[in-house]
Amino acid sequence: MLPVEILKKKRDGLELSKKEIIFFIQGIISSYISDVQAAAFLTSSYINGLTAKEIAYLTFAMRDSGEIFEFPDINKPIIDKHSTGGVGDKISLLLVPILMSCDIAVPMISGKGLGHTGGTVDKLESVVGYNMHLPKEKLKELLYQNGAFMTAQTDEIAPADKILYDIRDITGNVDSNGLIAASILCKKLAEGLDGLVLDMKVGNGAFMRNFTDAKLLADTMAAVARESGLKMQIIFSAMEQPLGYTVGNWLEIEETIQALEGNFSDDIRELTLTLAAAMIQLGYNNLSRDEALDQAKEVWDSGLALKNFNKMISAQGGDIESSQKKYQNTPNQEIKAKQNGFIAQIDTLYVGVAGIILGAGRRNTDDIIDHSAGIRIFKKTGDNVKKGETIAIVYGQDKYRFGDAIDLLQNCFVISEKDVATHHKLIIDELKIK
Repeated sequence: MLPVEILKKKRDGLELSKKEIIFFIQGIISSYISDVQAAAFLTSSYINGLTAKEIAYLTFAMRDSGEIFEFPDINKPIIDKHSTGGVGDKISLLLVPILMSCDIAVPMISGKGLGHTGGTVDKLESVVGYNMHLPKEKLKELLYQNGAFMTAQTDEIAPADKILYDIRDITGNVDSNGLIAASILCKKLAEGLDGLVLDMKVGNGAFMRNFTDAKLLADTMAAVARESGLKMQIIFSAMEQPLGYTVGNWLEIEETIQALEGNFSDDIRELTLTLAAAMIQLGYNNLSRDEALDQAKEVWDSGLALKNFNKMISAQGGDIESSQKKYQNTPNQEIKAKQNGFIAQIDTLYVGVAGIILGAGRRNTDDIIDHSAGIRIFKKTGDNVKKGETIAIVYGQDKYRFGDAIDLLQNCFVISEKDVATHHKLIIDELKIK
């Protein structure tokens, strides 16, 4: 086969065969196919879409491009969670320590920030000493000992996806239904899971801006899950404003700790418990949702989740106290409200973009993250605000970036004379796939 013939076929909107997709993915791994050709494939797939068969073939080919985890001696359900990408989404950081005490094993392989959304890898790498790149045997050891690990995608786990993931980010091919589905599921299928809970984001800060598009992606992923025999639960959640009150890497670690200590925002609490209960119920289907919810609440409210978080961080070399000292004097600047009124809307996508401008995310794949950079938000939609009141603070080591970020953020917070905010329900819908 010739790569150029496959590219022409996809460019013309024709369906690729299983053999052609396997050949192309193997070519990416061997460098027989260049990044330019990979970008052409992604762009054609974005424009013309991928058929259900192509998505399944791509998912399995990327999964099989690397190692697959097996945990034969784990005597508990192996369940993971994935988010389709949000702004201020630190939910994984709360979920794992909760599930560690709910008799669920969680081998969480996370990604870097993609597009305007933050990544769990970048958040955890803000912790001094935390190792996101442990060898496979060490990860297995952690799962047996602690019931969980949180790691980055390695060169051994779905390496073809890792290459395509980076190229998607810098070529504007992120929000493609088929590419998103294949990218998420190839990594999750490599984890040896019994079940997966998917947090499907919907709204102005999500890749899926409306429920129709989100439902289409959910149905796409459901088809691949059924093909592979993976149990899945999909929770549709609103992303119409940042989750919690921080956006940025260390800032979100800090908010996670505060939340586990009991100082949490309502949206963080509701979404975390909803996803935790879904994961527990997926592992133990004899439990009711209320029983699973009670388990998660008890672990959180007793302080056990906080202990588990510290245990997980230290087990992978992280030092919270040193991190707090490192970031305590980060340069910052306040953003003031220009008028009295109410927060009518927050343009969440551009809040994420402002984070990238500050250095919390990447414009190019080789950009170095400023882990101190980010935004602390003091007002949510519907909140009253007075002229001159602080609505947000920007942080970062490069103060020359503050001006552009602040200009953008001033336009993200829409203030009206009356409370005309649309109060979106956080949990929109659920879909269970067996």
